[in-house]
Amino acid sequence: MTDFTSADALLLLEAVPSASLCVNATGTIVFANQAACEMAGTGSPLAGCRVPDLLPDWSSLSSAAAKSFRRETMLTRIDGGTIPVELSFVRLDGGLTGVVVRDLIDEKALESMRLELERQNEEALAEAEASHRRLGFIIDMLPQAACVFDAEDRYVLWNEKYAALYPEIAAHLRPGIPFREILEISLDSGHMPELVTDPSVWIEERMKKHALPVSQHEQMLRDGRWLRHDDRRTPDGGAIGMRIDITDLKRREDSFRQLFDANPMPMMVCDAVTLDILAVNHAAIALYGLTAEEMLEKRIIDFHAPPEGERLGATLRGLDADCEARTVWRQYVASGAEHHVLIYVRILNEGTSRRLLLTIADVTDRIRAEAHATHLAHHDPLTGLPNRMQFRQRLEKALETAVRNGEELAVHYLDLDGFKPVNDTFGHAAGDNLLKQVAERLKSVLRAGDLVARLGGDEFAILQHAPAARAADVANRCINELGKPFGIENRQIGISVSIGIAVAPENGFDPDELMSAADTALYQAKASGKSTWRRSRSAA
Repeated sequence: MTDFTSADALLLLEAVPSASLCVNATGTIVFANQAACEMAGTGSPLAGCRVPDLLPDWSSLSSAAAKSFRRETMLTRIDGGTIPVELSFVRLDGGLTGVVVRDLIDEKALESMRLELERQNEEALAEAEASHRRLGFIIDMLPQAACVFDAEDRYVLWNEKYAALYPEIAAHLRPGIPFREILEISLDSGHMPELVTDPSVWIEERMKKHALPVSQHEQMLRDGRWLRHDDRRTPDGGAIGMRIDITDLKRREDSFRQLFDANPMPMMVCDAVTLDILAVNHAAIALYGLTAEEMLEKRIIDFHAPPEGERLGATLRGLDADCEARTVWRQYVASGAEHHVLIYVRILNEGTSRRLLLTIADVTDRIRAEAHATHLAHHDPLTGLPNRMQFRQRLEKALETAVRNGEELAVHYLDLDGFKPVNDTFGHAAGDNLLKQVAERLKSVLRAGDLVARLGGDEFAILQHAPAARAADVANRCINELGKPFGIENRQIGISVSIGIAVAPENGFDPDELMSAADTALYQAKASGKSTWRRSRSAA
């Protein structure tokens, strides 16, 4: 250090916070501060090291140092790595050169980062502007009036349909204007389309609904139109509002309601899962004898007996398409009366909800008429007893069972003695009265399972499910019962009966042969003096 000629210069270099070197004329480092050692990547002093080892192009740099105060170059670290640096030269006494080394890495990185951030900001801004324009295009393309709010409930975007829907505020709409302020402007204009009775209450209710995550309500305008408000909060705290004109929908609903209520057919709407009744028309109220409120507390299956109600419920819940009525169901109304109904079903899908429109056709009178017609087809209209057709059918089935089970049965063929004089003397009304009393007496002597029928005129038949040995007992009871006087028009009239009996299997299992055998036995009984019975004997 005794070679130094300018102590002040060395002190200055040592005090510089940047890396500082002092190099002699031979290119040897005679001084290096701590910052220079750290930049070179060594913990040992650099004094005595050759500067070209750190700065390979030192020769050209040192020769140009007198002409250029600052130069940029590459510094080679002890570990072999290189870093860009800027050199500042100071000429000292004694041929010494002072060098201040400034690391350019951080500055360049910062500049690069700054430029990259500027580029990214420009791209983000351009993309945001493009997104804003796209959102504006989308909103303008919507068929409904729409508006967008930020998290502070200030307007961001709106479409032309929104401005046209509210002409009293159209001129005041601008990005950033608060929603509440627009509501106040609308109220103050005196031309707002909505019907408002209390402005202050109306504003607070609108703001409260606007703040909800999802808000939907319907609104009637002064001109009779209907709007549906659909407001939804966005994840960033903003909101999107839709205003949908549902005037046509409301008119269709009103038309449907009028058709529903005025329809002469009982109708109701039910939930497709719970089968709860949601709506009923006047005809349904009249059919079931309940008030509308009482009907709405029930399910459709509540009008059915439990087993049938469960079957109806499973049928309705399992529907995947509209159902035409094919099954006759039995329902019970408030009075307890039984009704037979057909149920037509239409499926109504309303968003995620599924409902059933039921049309109830009361076919009770038809069922009764059909039952009456069936009864008349198989019964004697005067006495109510089974007629010849039904007797024949029952006989055929009884014979099939007898053959299969090896059983016996008997057929009694009855003919009244003295009936014609009653008709001739007292008239057909008296004769009809007598036949009715005969039918009742014959039913009284039969056991369970036996059948008595009127074959026509004054002829009757009995199908007896019993061994042949008991046939005589039935015949005797019939003769005794019909031998008692009959009260006809305040007169006591006496008749008797003759009976022919045929037995299966003794007389065969063919119904025609069996009836023929009984008829033959009947004539034998009449020939023997009447008021008696005879049994047909087999040809064997």
